[in-house]
Amino acid sequence: MMPDPPPTVLHHGTTLRRARSIEENGPDPDYQEPGSGYSAEGFSTVIRDGPPCSTGTPEMAARNKAALFPDEGGPAILEIAVPAWIMAILYADPIAAGLARSGEIRFELESGLAELRAEWPNLTKQVIPL
Repeated sequence: MMPDPPPTVLHHGTTLRRARSIEENGPDPDYQEPGSGYSAEGFSTVIRDGPPCSTGTPEMAARNKAALFPDEGGPAILEIAVPAWIMAILYADPIAAGLARSGEIRFELESGLAELRAEWPNLTKQVIPL
């Protein structure tokens, strides 16, 4: 029997408060950033040690969020190990696969978000304060 492929380790840059909330509760597609007026609709990450996405590295995103929201504990990275079977769902979606080629791993309802949220309690994850 073939062993399962290794998980893909992803990074999400945000504030410490948000990273801890996501770590505990999973990504919330209905989350609205204060003052934004719109829902997240997905969950954006990049592959650890992979290329940055068009908005930069997770560290840059975390520092930018911390500057915008100084009462949220400073910048942090949420690191998540995502099983290969969930990544396969994401890569099967043409739009998500296109984003992935540019560096962004974005889970949406049609590209693995429901599966990611269902599996969330079983995933290995950690918050890394910056």
